[in-house]
Amino acid sequence: MIFYKLIQNKNEEMPKAYQKWYARPVVTETIDLDYIAERIQRNSTAKKSDAKAVLTEMVEVITDALQSSQRVHIDGFGSFKVGISSRGADSEEDYSAAEHVRGLRIIFQPETQTDPSTRKRSKKMLVGATLSNINGLVAKKEEPNP
Repeated sequence: MIFYKLIQNKNEEMPKAYQKWYARPVVTETIDLDYIAERIQRNSTAKKSDAKAVLTEMVEVITDALQSSQRVHIDGFGSFKVGISSRGADSEEDYSAAEHVRGLRIIFQPETQTDPSTRKRSKKMLVGATLSNINGLVAKKEEPNP
């Protein structure tokens, strides 16, 4: 279940969206490598320590690949690649990475699948996901009496 809350747009500079309500995802918790390794142990014959060792090594291999200008594709999950944010230079000769590159980032592109009948693409990991408004599950804060 993917939880969301409703947020009202209060940006007057966006007249078409101003005061309209939009769903925003709510993160209920963050899981880490230990949690993932524990779940792998519960769902397979691998021990938690073995799963954690493999996952830790996978992170190192992905890091090395990205720092070597390689794209990393994990079947059923998606692809990672490096993106560069930079300022423009007036000419090729004027361009200096030290001066013009503002930063690096990791770009993740989730794996998609296409429905053959509608030709609609969807993120593979979200197929079958359901939504629930978290406001209906959490008691609203009571206002103090004046």
